[in-house]
Amino acid sequence: MDKLNFGHYTSQSGLLGIVGSETIWATNIKFLNDEYEFQHALDLIKSIIPTSNIKTGHRDLDIYNKYVKDIEKQLRSLNDYGTESIFTLSFSEETDLLSQWRGYCPDNNGYCLILKVNDIFKNSKMIYNNVHLVECIYDQKTKENQIKDTLNDFWLRYIKKSEGKERKIIIEELSAKIMLLASYFKHTSFSEEKEHRIIIILDYAPDNDLKFREGRFSLIPYLELPSPKSCIDKICIGPTSNKNLSKRALEAFLDNKYELPVVMSNLEILHSKTPYRPW
Repeated sequence: MDKLNFGHYTSQSGLLGIVGSETIWATNIKFLNDEYEFQHALDLIKSIIPTSNIKTGHRDLDIYNKYVKDIEKQLRSLNDYGTESIFTLSFSEETDLLSQWRGYCPDNNGYCLILKVNDIFKNSKMIYNNVHLVECIYDQKTKENQIKDTLNDFWLRYIKKSEGKERKIIIEELSAKIMLLASYFKHTSFSEEKEHRIIIILDYAPDNDLKFREGRFSLIPYLELPSPKSCIDKICIGPTSNKNLSKRALEAFLDNKYELPVVMSNLEILHSKTPYRPW
């Protein structure tokens, strides 16, 4: 995979935590800013199942109906429990986007860390088995085609098995695939973000891995992923009323954490070109 440098928007406290601890957080998908995001993808999948146009000459309607019922049963399980094991870390190709500054950097106190995403991905794979680096999909037709292709592929495997146990394994594998797709299918209204994600799907969450932080309405579960300071390529300072003071303070902080003047490192500090507006 080629070198990938994408932006991660964060607040002042987020910057202090990421640089200070050399870790970055993957949040449980239920607790993202768009709380209906995962449900949006599942609803789309449910709507496509009856119209998936099975690519086979197999004519046994009873078997097909059983296949559909098995899938629907698994989807209900995903609604109730599946999201508890999905954690995501988001990045954007756009490193100076007004909607991102507003959403993730309250009170005009934020930064966009331009990170070496592939390095973080490799570090995560050394800890967890089921880790994916994906580009979010916004286009409706592309999402529909991927879902239909997945349903058809697993249907062809399903009809080759006669025993219930073997078919159950196939449905469980299909459920895992659907869970992954739903983790990076996003509504078209978010397309300007050009988001990429590291997705971690846990078979279980060991007590020593799962962390919690304060949220607006509840505690938020997350995982800490290794993100050494070497993963930071650039830092863009968000819109602010005092650019010079913000840059001097950031340089002093980085001098302290890197234990050498930031001007001697390869780290580049940028200013947002978005006009400052109090929001």
